[in-house]
Amino acid sequence: MTASAPEMSAPLLEVSGVTKRYPGVLAVDNVTLSLGAGEIVGLVGKNGAGKSTLIKIIAGAERADEGHLSLNGEPLDLHRPHDATVAGLAFVHQDLQDVGDLSVAENVRMGLGYPRKLGLFVDWAELRRRAAEPIARLEVDIDPRQPVGELSVAQQRLVMIARGLGQQAQLLVLDEPSASLTDEEIEHLFAVVRRLRDDGITVVYVSHRLEEIFELTERVIVMRNGELVADEPTSSLDRGSLISHITGHEHAQTSAERRASRGVGGRPDTEAVLEVDGVSADTGVHDCSFDVRKGEILGVGGLMGSGRTELVRAVFGADHRREGQVRIHGVEISDNHPSESMSAGMALLPEDRKTQGNIMDFSVRNNITLASLDRHRVRPKTPMPSPRSEKQAADGRIDRLSIATPSDRQLVRLLSGGNQQKVVIAKWLEQGADVLIFDEPTIGVDVDGKEEIYDIMEELAAEGKAVVFISSEFSELVGVCHRVLVLHEGRIVGELEGDAVSEPAIIEICYSQH
Repeated sequence: MTASAPEMSAPLLEVSGVTKRYPGVLAVDNVTLSLGAGEIVGLVGKNGAGKSTLIKIIAGAERADEGHLSLNGEPLDLHRPHDATVAGLAFVHQDLQDVGDLSVAENVRMGLGYPRKLGLFVDWAELRRRAAEPIARLEVDIDPRQPVGELSVAQQRLVMIARGLGQQAQLLVLDEPSASLTDEEIEHLFAVVRRLRDDGITVVYVSHRLEEIFELTERVIVMRNGELVADEPTSSLDRGSLISHITGHEHAQTSAERRASRGVGGRPDTEAVLEVDGVSADTGVHDCSFDVRKGEILGVGGLMGSGRTELVRAVFGADHRREGQVRIHGVEISDNHPSESMSAGMALLPEDRKTQGNIMDFSVRNNITLASLDRHRVRPKTPMPSPRSEKQAADGRIDRLSIATPSDRQLVRLLSGGNQQKVVIAKWLEQGADVLIFDEPTIGVDVDGKEEIYDIMEELAAEGKAVVFISSEFSELVGVCHRVLVLHEGRIVGELEGDAVSEPAIIEICYSQH
């Protein structure tokens, strides 16, 4: 299917009738599109919509079964990623592909060749000079000699962009580039992208954060079920119409509508499961007190850098509590350590599910039972696991959470982001937690996957669990939370409940602190 495209500049890259099949899956279905020189194009769609496969074809990592590509009007035949690099196509993936132990200069020039002295020895001074040129174009203060592993995530992404500039890229594809960045870092990234566009470079911006698509892009391409279903100027779309394109639903709910349809009211009149009293930590958390009742979903909001993650890490014991008390079912967690919190019935589902939530090269089964191995032994107090017990437990959680996996033996890294998140949830449900803290559980998850996670949190609350939900998307908090705490610089500066919970109210509290 081919959507009618808006007017644009002269085509740089043309994709004509591209189709890609895998066993039992039509991943890309007859896609035709053009990318003009010097424009910023948003590429959106649910996980599994075909975006990643299309990008892999353009990157030379996959070969199309049908169709062809052309660059500047000439046929483009890509047999391997190096061919795309030579052609001036650069890619910055969500999972950073730099080498932390190597310097910035070595990463920028990786794959482009290092200058040599006498044909044998690396000319380090020349290497740093060549790396400094694309870095300077980004107007960022990064020392080419510094190890990349010492840089922030935002700086590491800029190093990857500099690598693309170093290869004289005509097209730059950014896949979820704002993940784990602060608001200030995102603004700098946007400024970089706009400068690249002004220099004539075409930028494809892939993101599930629709507000970024509206702020940055000039045109939006939407894929669904392998097809291109929309190609329109960003100015002609609103959030509802874009979500409709993505999901195929005619009407997309606003956060207020979702709140009303789900019947979210004030906090339940039940006993407190989690009580936090005067907690402070050296990570910037100051005198925070709150409780969460049985059956309640408590939202925690605030701008980037407000201390949301730092607060829950201090509560869980992942970061040392300097002051304050934490109680579950009235019993104080005296040992300031995650193991004590877990034993008391608390679980923290971290923001970074790939490195902190799951072991990506373990199977679904082994991840689900990881926190409850003592219950899955051949005999009590023996180290031998019971495969039968583990499989039974994993199959039950897979069925309950509708985890899309061929089997419990599938490696977690092969699942979609939403299903990886469900595996983290399954692990803590199997462990038996009564307090579940979700830290940004929907990052990198498509629209339908987000709804499934909301449903899971609501089901847990209905079962009497106490749920804490941290999100940088205020619309999510409005849609599912009974109550919302607002943080600023590590302090709780506002609390909203019931009908008072709204995006404008949260935003007003956030910005009244500045």
